[in-house]
Amino acid sequence: MNFPELLSASDTALLAAVQENADLTLEQLADRAGLSPSAVQRRLKKLREAGVIQRTVTLLDPKAVGQSLSLIVELELERDRHDLLPPLQQWIAREGAIQNAWFVTGRGDLVLSMTAVSIESFDAFMERMLAEHRVIRKYTTSVVLKTLKRSLAVALD
Repeated sequence: MNFPELLSASDTALLAAVQENADLTLEQLADRAGLSPSAVQRRLKKLREAGVIQRTVTLLDPKAVGQSLSLIVELELERDRHDLLPPLQQWIAREGAIQNAWFVTGRGDLVLSMTAVSIESFDAFMERMLAEHRVIRKYTTSVVLKTLKRSLAVALD
């Protein structure tokens, strides 16, 4: 299914609005998308069923909930231990401190974005990860000094 060909201008306006603020009422969404509230409700349901909208989440301020550090971690993996990769992938998927994880090209193999309460808790986290997953050869960490943008929105233009 080729989604861009199926999205009308109203769909695009609706998706842009819910990406910006999923708390908008059906009436507010209807105004932005040029639809009736019942049409918005039907269209949102169809977009969810089609997988265009995967889920609705709440964006928290990490510092407000005690996660004062944001970190970017680059992992380099052992090349000849592909059998050890699935357990690492499952562990990453379950681990709450890890916000995003990507296989990448370049120097590293995996890049993680995560939060931590302190450097000490991050250090303990990494020691645990390394002890449990021998496929990790080494890692490098960048501590985020200042957040310029924080979003999961997808460009629709």
